[in-house]
Amino acid sequence: MINLSQLFEIQKALKKVKYPDYKRVSKEIADFVDSDKKLKKVLDNIKKDKPAEYISGSAKFYTFTFKVNQNVMIPRIETEKIVAMAIKEFKDGDYDTVVDVGTGSGCIIISLVKSLTLPTIHKGGIKNIDFIATDKSIKALRVARTNIKRFNLDKKIECKKMDLIEKLDLEDKKVLLIANLPYIPTKQYENLDKSVKKYEPKGALEGGKSGNKYYKKLFEQLKEKKIKKFTLILETEEGIIKKTKAIFKDYDSKIVKDIYDKERFLIVRS
Repeated sequence: MINLSQLFEIQKALKKVKYPDYKRVSKEIADFVDSDKKLKKVLDNIKKDKPAEYISGSAKFYTFTFKVNQNVMIPRIETEKIVAMAIKEFKDGDYDTVVDVGTGSGCIIISLVKSLTLPTIHKGGIKNIDFIATDKSIKALRVARTNIKRFNLDKKIECKKMDLIEKLDLEDKKVLLIANLPYIPTKQYENLDKSVKKYEPKGALEGGKSGNKYYKKLFEQLKEKKIKKFTLILETEEGIIKKTKAIFKDYDSKIVKDIYDKERFLIVRS
């Protein structure tokens, strides 16, 4: 049960550092504060600009709650649309393999699989579909595996350590790929909020000088694979999305806007 005096102290601390939506966030943080000692630690972390999700160790995404720590990026509300797009693509298409490239916390592929198991969303079943989550960070994969196990999906989603899709055998497969790779250009990264730079993993955010370092590499890997058919849904940044689109010029592609009417997603089809 929430101690109101603790809640008030957390609200004051969040408000002082100008934390957005501090009233909602303060309640979420207060939910796991069960002692004055823990409260002091929380308040100290707030003063140090530590994100609320890392303080509580959890983040909400697409109606689900995921475990997070500083080895993975905090899920953003804008990214939720990529799940909805993947659901539609899966229902309308014909795929035998789904790959979440650079999975991080695993929130995207878990949300997708959980949604596809609901008969109100998808009646076709996913029994014979391979779901794979890749990441080059073993620390990130530990978080993803923890979340996958929490949702009882460890027999359905396979985690693999690799750089993008380099080690996957996708020959003659019909593949749906989802990618929210690091895409923030280096100069733009340097100007991010200090709470982001100080606590979130740089390797999950910064995409090189152009921001397209990893999408160029993914394009090269796709060209090497003998995939029968693929659709790639990726997230990037409005300022570079046309250059991202140009990388995949050999394929049909379409830009899709996010919930804030910004050009953020690209659907690429072979």
